[in-house]
Amino acid sequence: MVMKKGSRIQSISPTIGIVTISAPEAVWNPEIYQRGKAQLEQRGVRIIEGETVHSEYFYLAERPEKIAEGLHSMFLRDDIEAIMCAGGGTCMNKVLPFLDFSLIRNNYKPFIGISNIVSLMVPMLNEGIVSFHGPFSIWSYGLPDVTPTDFTHHNWIDILSGYTGKLPSVTKWKTYRSGVAEGQLIGGNIWSLGVIAGTRYCPANLFDHKVLMIEDIGKTYDRLDSVLTQLKLLGMFKKLSGVVIGKLQGCNPPENVKMEVEDFISLVFSEYDFPIIYDCDFGHIPDNLCLPLGCMVRVEANDEPGITLLESGVI
Repeated sequence: MVMKKGSRIQSISPTIGIVTISAPEAVWNPEIYQRGKAQLEQRGVRIIEGETVHSEYFYLAERPEKIAEGLHSMFLRDDIEAIMCAGGGTCMNKVLPFLDFSLIRNNYKPFIGISNIVSLMVPMLNEGIVSFHGPFSIWSYGLPDVTPTDFTHHNWIDILSGYTGKLPSVTKWKTYRSGVAEGQLIGGNIWSLGVIAGTRYCPANLFDHKVLMIEDIGKTYDRLDSVLTQLKLLGMFKKLSGVVIGKLQGCNPPENVKMEVEDFISLVFSEYDFPIIYDCDFGHIPDNLCLPLGCMVRVEANDEPGITLLESGVI
C-alpha cells in the first residue's frame, strides 16, 4: 500500500489546528492549555482551535459522533497546514466508528498525537495514512518550568518540513539485543494499543515486518506486561523486524517486587530474536521526538544505538 502523506509545512511558523478528540483536557486544565497555546504562538505558530477544544461531555470532549465531526471539519479546512492534539485521554477508541477514513485520506494534512491518540493513529496507519507521534499542545508546551523544550519544538518542525536521516537524542539510549532492523514504524502508548488490538482497526498482520515503538506512563510492569502479552497472543510480534522502547515514565515494579527494566523487557520479548533498543527519547517526557508512524526507519542496536528515518513523512 502506498502511504498517504500530508504536505510539508512551508515555514517554521506554520498555521496549525488544535483539536481535543478524547478527554476534555483543555477544560480540565485551562491555565496549562492557555499557557501551551501562548508558548506555541510565541514561537511563531499560528493556531486555529477545533470545535471541541472547550467542550466537555463527562470524560469525553464531546459525544463521540460530535468529536468525529469536528475532526473531519479540521481536515477539510484549507487554512491550516497541520493538526496537533491538545491532549489525550482514555476513550479515543469510542470515536473510531464515527470516523470517515476516506474523508481524512482525501483531505489529509499532517496529524500529530501521542498517548491515547495512538488508538486513532494506528487505525490511520491501517488505512494507509502516515501520522506523527509527537507533542501535545498542553503537556509539551504548557507545564511551567518544564515545557516547552527547544528539542521538542525544533524536532517536530524539522520532521514536518521533510527531515530524513539520523534522529537526534538528548539522553544515552541503550541496547537490549543487538542487530539492525528496518521497517515501517508502528505503535506508541502500550495501554492505548491494547484497547484496539485485534479489532478491524488494528489487525494482527498490520504489525508484520514493522518496527514496534512503545512507551507508557505511571503503570507497573505487570500491567504493561499483561497488555503486551495480549498483543503477543494475537500474533502481533511473530513477524516484527525490531522494537524501540521509549521512556517508561513513572513505570515501576509492583510493590514488594525487585526487578529492573531489563527484566521487564526479558519477560515480554525473550523468545524473539529481533533487535531491541530502549530508554529512547520519546514518550510522556519534555524532550519528545516526533516520529512518523508508517514511515521506513533503520534501527541500529549496538554500543551507540540509534534510529535513522529513511523516508520523509511529508511530501
